[in-house]
Amino acid sequence: MQTGKIRSIGVLALLVTVGACGPGRSGPGAPRPSGDEAEWVLPEIPRRTAPLRIDVVHPAEGSTVAARDSTFVFGSTGTGEASLWINGTPVRVEANGAFLAFLPVPADGVYRVAARAGADTASLVRTVNVPAAPPTIPAGVVAIVEGSVTPRGAWSALPGERIDVSFRGAPGGRATLVLPDGKRVPMVEDVALTEASWGQQAFAVEPGTAGVRRIGGVSTYRGYFEAVPLRAADPSVPQPTLARYGAWVDEAPVIAATAGEAVEAARGTAPCPEGTAYVELTVDGETVRAPLQLNVALLDPTRPPVGVVRDPGAFGTESDSIVVARPTTGGTYLYFWPDGTEIALTGERGGEYRVRLTETLSAWVGADAVILRPAGTPPPTGRIGTVRMTPRDEWVDVRVAMPARLPFRVDEDERSISLTIYGGTGNTDWLQYGATDPLIEWADWSAPADEVYRLTLRLSERPWGYRTFWTPNGDLVLRVRRTPDIDPDRPLRGLVIAVDPGHPPAGAIGPTRLTEAEANLAIALKLLPMLERAGARVVMTRTDTTAVPLVWRPILATREDADILVSIHNNAFPDGVNPFVNNGTSVYYFHPHSVDLARAFQDELLEELRLRDLGIGRSNLALVRPTWMPSALTETMYLMIPRQEAALRDPSVQERIARAHLRALETFARGRAEARR
Repeated sequence: MQTGKIRSIGVLALLVTVGACGPGRSGPGAPRPSGDEAEWVLPEIPRRTAPLRIDVVHPAEGSTVAARDSTFVFGSTGTGEASLWINGTPVRVEANGAFLAFLPVPADGVYRVAARAGADTASLVRTVNVPAAPPTIPAGVVAIVEGSVTPRGAWSALPGERIDVSFRGAPGGRATLVLPDGKRVPMVEDVALTEASWGQQAFAVEPGTAGVRRIGGVSTYRGYFEAVPLRAADPSVPQPTLARYGAWVDEAPVIAATAGEAVEAARGTAPCPEGTAYVELTVDGETVRAPLQLNVALLDPTRPPVGVVRDPGAFGTESDSIVVARPTTGGTYLYFWPDGTEIALTGERGGEYRVRLTETLSAWVGADAVILRPAGTPPPTGRIGTVRMTPRDEWVDVRVAMPARLPFRVDEDERSISLTIYGGTGNTDWLQYGATDPLIEWADWSAPADEVYRLTLRLSERPWGYRTFWTPNGDLVLRVRRTPDIDPDRPLRGLVIAVDPGHPPAGAIGPTRLTEAEANLAIALKLLPMLERAGARVVMTRTDTTAVPLVWRPILATREDADILVSIHNNAFPDGVNPFVNNGTSVYYFHPHSVDLARAFQDELLEELRLRDLGIGRSNLALVRPTWMPSALTETMYLMIPRQEAALRDPSVQERIARAHLRALETFARGRAEARR
């Protein structure tokens, strides 16, 4: 028997008081299995009889459950002869003793588990932390919810830039943002909603189950102002690192308060110091205030800071290292820049810098991936000159003469690749094709906007892959890869296939503690000889249980000139997602040249196992981001489903999954070969 000390996070209203400042196909084109229509082609779970012993795998003792309503609990009783109850609710026990339940999260964070097998009994207490409920405000109390005032932290901005402000407080009030110069900016009242977890948004199949709800007893107030220099009352609020580049930083008023007084004001135990920005809420004649914990430096738009990107991971050589940029702070990846790319900066928020691409287009990059140049360094710009193509046996190098290492983006179409360069002026008088070559039918450049240069390459076939890198003299090379020579009768012969058994580190785990790393490796080791018999050379990212860093795996595949990369995985749900209605098979890709590969894997895995069809998806995953080859990441099963975990232990099922992967690779390669005819 195992017991644990009760630890839970209570549901508290955190307030600033008054005055305070996540059936198989029957033929091509036939409907895929979904929901309860799925008919698994998996073996029955083998029976296990052993001493009764409760093992709760998830949630772990002392962990924080990321859902407040319901989540899954799974583990094993050690024997299929047991009956099991969790907090009084009977839970099905499978033939091998595994169990999976989707239950309400106990308010006190305590799961009381009891089991019986014949005359034997066992019990266990599992204690977890439960997320606090969104703070509410008692009726009749005028207050601002503590910590709800946003934004906060260190910002750099341009003059006149819009900064949105919001907070949560008592409903039915009049809200105002008060700036240091005394200007009063009205704010509007809106409903307060909870946010769906990333897991519910990503994994909940049925619309409307993401868990967004209205919060009673509280409203959200919203407003905005044009950026002005600000200094927060709390000295612990970080300063913007670009502050030394700001022409107007020193105009921010000095706060006439000691450090102790400023901290007291920030905590709501003293009035807001003069010269700070704060929000104010008035309800029925009663007024409360809370400080805007924000430091803002204004940048001179005519003299922006300049930086050079450098991969902070420091893996591989400079040509291996890529810095990613996003369309918004904390967003998904959209731009991929080799080390050495030069950028002009126009803002800063929460440890990220804003990069100026054009007058109307920006990107965001981690501050830790940027080396700042001395103040006064001119922004990168200049004329983009000659484009010269150099055909090779396996690719064509497209070399663009660059005035500086400007930021860029590569896009694919059905039979074309375009390179868009930001910050330079087109001056390509010579566009040299080099020796006659069938891959690039024609090339052209255009200037769709000021300081935007676009080179378009029309290809004779669908793109297979590409790489971008800087030459020592600063030119940009776009290396366009040819489709390898493929024999439709033996489509994998001569190809280099990179096989990545996903994890460790990390990974999913099943009710009887089968790890995803073990299951993935078992499948990959069965796929290896199949590929070799098909004539492929195989590059394995791991062949044993040794952990391989995630960032190193795609680098290895690229260095080995792999023609195709497949990362083998089995899935897990985040807290709050019902595993009984959302499990199934899915495959992920990132770049357009990998879509057909993902579809081939999905088709073959569904045909083989007939699990629920969750479809293919585009996702920002490290193993599908390489551009040099088509790549896909397969998620065949969910380890927490007892029957699926048991199947993944079965060598015959591992063989079937491997063979489905083999067929998919053959189908994809054969299809590309036939498309070239």
